[in-house]
Amino acid sequence: MFHQMSRFVSRFRDLEQQEFSHSIEEERQWKVLKEKLASPQIVEQQESYQRKCIVVMSLYAQAGASFLASNLAYAWSGKGIPVTLSELPKVTSYYYFALDFERRARKTSLLLMQNNHLRIQIESPAQIQHESSQTDTANWLLRICKDSPIVVIDVSSYWNDIHSKQIFEHADEIWVVFDADLARLTRLFLLEPVPAWWRTERRKIKMIANKWNSQLSRTSIMKKVEGTLSLWDQQPVAARVTNMIPLMDGEKTAMASAKANLLLELFPEEESEFQSLIHAYKGRML
Repeated sequence: MFHQMSRFVSRFRDLEQQEFSHSIEEERQWKVLKEKLASPQIVEQQESYQRKCIVVMSLYAQAGASFLASNLAYAWSGKGIPVTLSELPKVTSYYYFALDFERRARKTSLLLMQNNHLRIQIESPAQIQHESSQTDTANWLLRICKDSPIVVIDVSSYWNDIHSKQIFEHADEIWVVFDADLARLTRLFLLEPVPAWWRTERRKIKMIANKWNSQLSRTSIMKKVEGTLSLWDQQPVAARVTNMIPLMDGEKTAMASAKANLLLELFPEEESEFQSLIHAYKGRML
C-alpha cells in the first residue's frame, strides 16, 4: 500500500510539472470564467435593483422637499443600495451650505456617504453658469442616471423652472411635498395657474403631507385638504394624499442642522418616521 501511494504521488508530481497547451477557445472561456468569478456580487447586485428616477419638489418654500429627499436617500443607501442625490442644475445649492460641503467633500464635486453607496452631487455657487439649454439639461439627466440605479433629484420649490419641466417628463415618480400650513396651500391652489406637468405627468405624482400630526389626519381635515388639491383638476376625480410624514423632533433636527449633518446621520433611530415612503422592489427594501 505504501509503495502504491508513493508511485501515485511521484506520477502526480511528474504530471504537475508538465506544461499543457490550451486552444484559443479554451483560453477565451478560461478568461471569461475568471472575470465572472472576480465580480459575482457586483453583477448580481446590479441586476437586483430596478432603476428609478425620483423627483422631489415642494409646492412652496420650506415645505420640506430637501429634508425628505436627503434623509430618504441616506436611509436607502444605508441598506446597501447605490443612490445618487442631486439638485436642480444651475441653481444655487442648498446642500452646499447645509452639509458644510467645503469641509466634508475635500475639493470635489461629490460628497460620499454610507460607505460610498450615497453620492451627493453638489455644485459650488462660484462655479455655476446660469445659462443652459434644454439639451444641456437632458445630457445632465442622462449622465447622473448612469451613476446609480436609484437617482433622487431635489427640485425644491423651483417647479416652474423650465429645466424642472423637462426633468418631470423623464422622471419615473414625482413627489409633491406640502406641509401643515393649510392657508398657504389654499392660497397657492386658488391663485396660481395650473402647471402643465400637473396634467401631463399626473400618473407619476405622489402627494406627500409633511410635518403632519394626528389632528390633521382626521377624516374631516383630510377631505378639506384633498378638496383643495382638486382645485387644479378639471375632472371630478379627487386628488389623494398618498403619504403623511410626522413632524420630527425639533431638538434633534436643530442639532443636526447646527452640526451640518442630515437628521439620520446623527439620529438613525428616526428612520422609522420615514417608513411610509420606503418602497419594495423585487423583494428588496428600497
